[in-house]
Amino acid sequence: MHTPPLHDAVAAIARDRQAGRLDRWSWSTVIDENVGEAVIEREVFARIHESGDIDAAFPIGNAGLVHVYGYLFSSVVTPYGYKSDRWNDGVLASSLGLPADHFQLGASDDETPLERVLGAAMPLLTDPPASARLESWRVDDVEQRAVLTDGALISGLDDGSGLRLLTIFPVADANAFARDLTEDPPRLRWNAARTPRT
Repeated sequence: MHTPPLHDAVAAIARDRQAGRLDRWSWSTVIDENVGEAVIEREVFARIHESGDIDAAFPIGNAGLVHVYGYLFSSVVTPYGYKSDRWNDGVLASSLGLPADHFQLGASDDETPLERVLGAAMPLLTDPPASARLESWRVDDVEQRAVLTDGALISGLDDGSGLRLLTIFPVADANAFARDLTEDPPRLRWNAARTPRT
């Protein structure tokens, strides 16, 4: 597992904050539903949220900061490997018809990783292609949407203030994944969290 310098992530986050991109993400917990423990250390969580000027209390934070940047520093092995694999191994990017390094930190001088993830994921989430499978369900006051393409899952949450991106990750067998999804009772999935209320 390759861990980049934290200051590289912080510099990218500053650009995302200035461009207003963090507002397009929902909320997520760092307590992974598969392993039952935090996959990001408190210090990393605090640093990335300070850099994004996001008021967050561990373990619930901005999904873009947690998933795109925090996962780069996770050393916890899940049933699907390291959390950073989705950005670094090229499988997800290739499944979307993008260069293998498209989501890697440092792959572009012009765009941040979070910017590239938004650019790839949001059009699929808001306007899925005819070949994709769309599922949505409601848990209390939150609607979760999942779009399954041939090779990827994209999910977002809408708590009444608009659809925001939660996550994107590779899926080897979309049909089997969709079948499992519809067999379980509705719940917030993939480490989704409700918007913190002040």
